Amino acid sequence: MHLALSQQIGDIDRFAEQSLGIPTAELMARSGRAVERAVRERLEIGKSIVILAGKGNNGADGYAAATFLFADYRITVVDVFAMGQRSECGKHFLSAYRDLGGRIIEYSEDDELERLISGSDCIIDAIFGTGFVGEAPERIKRLSRIINETVRALKIAIDVPIGINADTGAVNTTLACTMNATVVLSFIKPGLVSYPAKPYVGEILFDDLALPQKLLSERFEFNYTLVDEKCARAMMPKREENSSKGNFGKLLLITGSKKFPGAGALSLEAALRGGVGYVTHMGEERLVASLCMKFPEAIYKTIPEMEKISDDDISAIVEASARASATLIGSGSGCSEGLLKLVNALLLAEGGPLILDADAINVLADKREESLALIRNSVRTVILTPHPLEFSRLCANNVSDIQLHRIEAAKKFAAEQRCILVLKGAGTITTDGKQVLINSSGSSALAKAGSGDVLAGFLSAMIAQGGDPLAMSALSVFYHAYAADTLAREYSLFGVTPSDLPRQIAKSLT
Repeated sequence: MHLALSQQIGDIDRFAEQSLGIPTAELMARSGRAVERAVRERLEIGKSIVILAGKGNNGADGYAAATFLFADYRITVVDVFAMGQRSECGKHFLSAYRDLGGRIIEYSEDDELERLISGSDCIIDAIFGTGFVGEAPERIKRLSRIINETVRALKIAIDVPIGINADTGAVNTTLACTMNATVVLSFIKPGLVSYPAKPYVGEILFDDLALPQKLLSERFEFNYTLVDEKCARAMMPKREENSSKGNFGKLLLITGSKKFPGAGALSLEAALRGGVGYVTHMGEERLVASLCMKFPEAIYKTIPEMEKISDDDISAIVEASARASATLIGSGSGCSEGLLKLVNALLLAEGGPLILDADAINVLADKREESLALIRNSVRTVILTPHPLEFSRLCANNVSDIQLHRIEAAKKFAAEQRCILVLKGAGTITTDGKQVLINSSGSSALAKAGSGDVLAGFLSAMIAQGGDPLAMSALSVFYHAYAADTLAREYSLFGVTPSDLPRQIAKSLT
């Protein structure tokens, strides 16, 4: 599903009026109807509603909703800025509401207004929408506090809740209010489906306002995508009946170690379940022996422990990587100087996409500046799959700041280092610095050691089959988390283990 930035929404509105012949007033009316439907589905007739209306188009949508709800509910509109409406369309709906006998009161910092809001059955936030920039005045902060402290009311935001950055998902904690639902209009904005904003948004009630989505998709460039099941299935590569193992790529895995043998097993099984034609696993002798017994389908080559790896060993591995469609390294490898030398050599060499996971990222972070230059200048497509702590080491930023600005941090890094970044976590972000794909599946069922090893193996298998690395990365993220969601319905969020995932992923791909 395409996601639209705030500026694009304005461009789309103008295009709708100038090229499609849909007046702004008509779009506001459709918005008001969308809010009306949301309220009627959730609130009994006769209940009290307070609509907090700003001075822009979001406030105008609030007045439109007030007009349509007036006959069946006890409506009060609070003119938050005591400025009415600044656009002609907004003035039209304000007048229409007033002509019905609707009640409008100006915002004031007295106890009566607080009692009115806190005593209502429903609060509708029509204050800012996508138009808010900068620091809000103290009076708005007080209003936010009242909304948050009102426990009993149904809370619905129009388009974007107060305190939320619609584009980035950043949250102004002095303003943000937790909504039961947000009526999202025209297009969903990327910040609404991203963390940390997502919990404040509540249920997303999307209404496309009867705009021609296909035409708009052709007319405008959308660089943000919500990867849902429909989107993932559309990205899924086709497997022709008249094909052989040679059609589906060769994957090289350098995963697991004496210390972390389970990572090797998890990544390998996930890769085998991902449909790649050939899987070669390179590991130390004892690890290879145990994996060979469990997964006879793979090809195995022994290499020394990373702490003892020689230049000749590295050359042989680099040659094997050059013959593979894709190479994964780092899952459970353990941090060592030998691993760093090998990763550097792979980055310097030609070959198919190189996926760097876990310890491959950690050892690069120890030599950050040199490592970033290698990533940036590699002739290969480089895909990194860090969780926030690993990412913080590589980009020299603290985890809390990354988590507060996930989209911006991921996009900036990928653009600067000319790589594909898969920033794991709730709402995993996959980006090449231009396109941003936000995952819609997943839960805390994945919050267990080993889940990332499964993702790395499956993602590498999908990329090895020759699809677009960015799309295959996002697709893999979706099905990995989707499998966990499915298993959680059987085992609960507590009971899903990473070793459950590879088989369930395979089932989900049918």
